[in-house]
Amino acid sequence: MAASMKGQTPSAFLGALALASLAASVVSPAVAAELTVAQELRIGQREHAGILQRFGGEYKDPKVAQYVTDVGKRLIATLPERAYDYTFTVLDFGDPYAFAMPGGYIYITRQMMLIANSEAELAAVLAHEVAHLSERHANQRSLLQDQLPGAATGAAAEEWNRFNQEQELAADAVSIRMLAEAGYDPMAQARFLTAIGEHVELAQRAGEPRPSNPNTHPTITDRLRRATEAAQTVERDMTAGGAIADALAAGYLPAAEAERTPWTIGREPFLGVIDGVVYGRRPAEGMVVGATYVDTFNRYTFTLPPGFRFSRTRSNSISAEGPNGASMLFDMQQMRTAQTEGLGAYLRRGVISTFDLEQVEEQTVADMQAAFGRARVSGQDGVSAQVLFASIRVNPTTYFRFRFFLPGPLSADMADRALDAPLSLRRLTDAEARAISPMRIRVQAPDPSTGIEALAAQMRMLDHPLEWLRMLNHLDAGAGVAAGDKVKVVVH
Repeated sequence: MAASMKGQTPSAFLGALALASLAASVVSPAVAAELTVAQELRIGQREHAGILQRFGGEYKDPKVAQYVTDVGKRLIATLPERAYDYTFTVLDFGDPYAFAMPGGYIYITRQMMLIANSEAELAAVLAHEVAHLSERHANQRSLLQDQLPGAATGAAAEEWNRFNQEQELAADAVSIRMLAEAGYDPMAQARFLTAIGEHVELAQRAGEPRPSNPNTHPTITDRLRRATEAAQTVERDMTAGGAIADALAAGYLPAAEAERTPWTIGREPFLGVIDGVVYGRRPAEGMVVGATYVDTFNRYTFTLPPGFRFSRTRSNSISAEGPNGASMLFDMQQMRTAQTEGLGAYLRRGVISTFDLEQVEEQTVADMQAAFGRARVSGQDGVSAQVLFASIRVNPTTYFRFRFFLPGPLSADMADRALDAPLSLRRLTDAEARAISPMRIRVQAPDPSTGIEALAAQMRMLDHPLEWLRMLNHLDAGAGVAAGDKVKVVVH
């Protein structure tokens, strides 16, 4: 469901509210006829275990799981017919995704859930995915794949992108009417799209990679405009048709809430459910806390030098950006067999094809063997830059490697400061690893005198905490917290 305000979609959002990246990969492109219900069920059942493994398993909080299932059941009760039962799963994954699989399997990560700000917005995410399945979009994609040439280039690529964009817009339209028929505020879809757009903007500023093909989704601007228009149309139709009275009679809409709005928004119950839910990645996935990176699975930690900030943390590859174009790349290399050569020789062998090291120095870092090297390169404009290397042997088959690129205009002591990162690297003890906790969402009811800056100060482990606080709580720039309001705060 996510695309940025500029029409881009970071990889963390490629699967959001879409079937393209997952369902299409498990439905054979050679399918020449529409899948039967039995075939869809077999696909969903077959892929379910793999999805759990890929996305961290189920989030183990019965309260959260039941809440999402209850919201999902309220939505599917509006379907005129159902080919199969629906299963709703909250995934214990630190990036925001929501997607559907054939056979009625709907998935949402805890992180996507935390971007929502009410039950109605959570329902908007789930309704979009239900719409993909109820409209048989996976079947349609498979049929189109069979008709298009093998190479997705030129006209074929344009047709594929146009088709996917139309499906996303169709799922939005169907989901908005589904929300209203279930008694939820149909404007919730537009509000969630706005929040996702803001989240993407912040994530891209933090260095999230851009997608290889963002053109499979419409821009957030287009979707937001259409969602708003569709919600306004549905509101007029439903109010005139007596659907609100039906929602009241069915018990979907409490009378007290109906006095304020004819639709269920459900902010209070939603905030009660998400209070305490893990936010972002767990320490075992590799977690950033300010300028420090912690990985309790591989048992190591290091801190960036002053002026640097993390830009991408993926698996065993981590990057950071520094002042005036400086950058850092960190990775972990696993060798098949134990290595006996010295660290200096290992370092030279790893970089000799690209750089001519001026000097190599061997020493120890936290009782581990290490080697440091420097090289100087010249760019096309003739300006030279320094490249610093550090390799640290964790054990006979595992190496941690740092590379810093430092453009010429940097101050003379930048190279020495950059080396603070590899020098800070150390192994975590089992006790330390167990003691490191993840970040969590805490719902607070601050005193009216508490400024929003003071609330954001609790989130100092995040870059731009004030902007993240506003995004998480749908607060406009300059807006504060009114008396009685509750806010989501990320704490560690």
